[in-house]
Amino acid sequence: MSRKQRQNIILGVFAIVIIGLVIAYFYSSEQTRIKGFTFGNNLQMIQEDLKKIQTDFQSEVTILEEGDISKDEFLEYSNTHISKMQELISRYDTLEPPETFSSSVELFKLSTESQLESDKEIIRWIQSGNADAKIRSDSLMEESFGYEMAALAKFNAAKAGIQP
Repeated sequence: MSRKQRQNIILGVFAIVIIGLVIAYFYSSEQTRIKGFTFGNNLQMIQEDLKKIQTDFQSEVTILEEGDISKDEFLEYSNTHISKMQELISRYDTLEPPETFSSSVELFKLSTESQLESDKEIIRWIQSGNADAKIRSDSLMEESFGYEMAALAKFNAAKAGIQP
């Protein structure tokens, strides 16, 4: 085998390796993009479901206050509400966020957990009439809002590529 043939073989192997690396890079990049897109959609679905569950709960509280349902009917509904919220909270654990979004997912989960605790205090207030439960509920809702704002800030920073 001549020197020229060996050089051509080495250049061919080198070209194949470079092409393979480029393909692997783009494949990996595309997989990361798909994973990020799936994560974003799943997180959005959780947040939309949360909004619906919370809107329904607030509607039931209003209906109770207007006297259109009994306390017992509300308390029966509240059991279903609690179950829906617990199931929703568990959905955060099934997310596979890119590393830069992990802290925002934890904060979204904490926000939802605080909302659930706030709802439980509203239910206690309705059951007992104890104003302290209503005050705790309001405090927990403020806490939830704080977590939500922090989660959104971290999420948007990660989305923009800003490292905390």
